[in-house]
Order: sequence, then C-alpha cells, then structure tokens
Amino acid sequence: MKVLISGASIAGPVLAYWLSRHGVDVTVVERSPALRKTGGHAVDLFRPAMEISERMGVLSEIEAHATGTTQMVVHRPGTSRPARLDYLKIIGVMSDRHVEIMRDDLSEIYFQAGRDDVEYLFGDTITSISPDGEVTFEHNPPRRFDVVVGADGLHSGVRRLTFGDNVSESFLGGYLSVVSVPKELARDGEMTGYFKPGHMAGIYTAEHLDDARAVYIFRPSRPLDYDYRDAERQKAQLRAAFEHMSPE
Repeated sequence: MKVLISGASIAGPVLAYWLSRHGVDVTVVERSPALRKTGGHAVDLFRPAMEISERMGVLSEIEAHATGTTQMVVHRPGTSRPARLDYLKIIGVMSDRHVEIMRDDLSEIYFQAGRDDVEYLFGDTITSISPDGEVTFEHNPPRRFDVVVGADGLHSGVRRLTFGDNVSESFLGGYLSVVSVPKELARDGEMTGYFKPGHMAGIYTAEHLDDARAVYIFRPSRPLDYDYRDAERQKAQLRAAFEHMSPE
C-alpha cells in the first residue's frame, strides 16, 4: 500500500512513523523547504500522547526539551499584587503524566524518529487529487497513491482540493497569537500573565530557547475580518484587542 501524507508538522510525521512500522510505503509532502521553525507555542502532552511517544522511543528526548515551567504569576485588574500559582499542581489535576514542550522541538523529534523509513518531499505541494488516487505536485512528477491524508492544518490544501472552497468552518469564539520577544523579558520556569474577562496576555521562556514567547488569547464579540496571509492587518487587530490592558 502507498500512502501520501500532506504536512510534516506533528500529526504527519507521527502517522508516517506508525504506518511505516506496519509495512506501508509512506511519502510525506511539505510545502516548506525544510521543517518549519517559525517559533510557535508550547504544547502539552498528557498521558495518551506520552505513552505513544514512549512506544516510539522518543519520550526521554521530549522530556529533555521540556519548557520547565513550574509557576504561574497572575495579574488581575484592580489588584495590587499578583497571585502565584503552582503550575504543576494545576496540571496534576488533569493528568498524572505530562510534559510541556515547544511545538518546533516536538515536530523535530517526531520527524527524526521515522525519517529513515519515510520519504519526505520538502518544498512541494499537492495540486490535484483524482478519484482513482492520481496525485499531481507543483514540482515533482505525478504519482498514484492508495490513500491521501491531509495533515496540513487549519487551511488544508487537501481538504480544499477534495471538497472545494465551500467547506463550512465553525468559529470557536477566540483567537490566539504568539510573538517572539527578547528572552530577558521572561523568567525561567515562570509564566507571567495579565488576565481580564475575554483577554489573556502572557510571557514565558525555556532554558534552551534564545528568545521568549508572548502569547495573547482573546474572545471578540464577533469574528474578525481578515485574511490569514495578511500579517499587518492581524498585528493591527491584535494591538486593538489589547490596547486597553496593562502597559506591560
């Protein structure tokens, strides 16, 4: 069996790893010319994901790249002092196994785990998929596959090619933005956040990072009007959403 997976982030390389272990001929195509190193946000792995990672033989490496966040410092309007919370106790209520790791680090670890048994086509993208499995690419010659998997994110090209441009999407009510900022603005092991109803701005880092990450989450009264490729408009909307909060 020949399987094509579009997307080399998290789901793509993990699926490719397991399919190849079961004798499947796997190809992964990724639009980026190399693994994406765009900064990204920390992600949480709980027991199910940690057990899968353990079976893949990469859990120790994942744990070695943990962010090390143990405390949350919470600033709220109308209070003179922040509240300090034990982040590990909060997580412990949700799962008895957990690690927080930067998304880019996790992607690299999963990719390295299966790269010797999987064909990766970087710097290319799918341009058409026929009902009988004939796939054309922007750069590589056409090929036939038994299964095509779209692991290419929110704005999936595979979904658009298969179902057209009129696939309904449900707005979940909120937005998240992550920005790379100087490391000296954050403290190791601590996430500092400013909270008010509908808004949260926080900053954190990890020992092995060269920068810190500022993360913004907000819930507007209605969906924003923007193109996901228009970064300048997104920056303006982000500023407008948080201009009324603390200067920090």
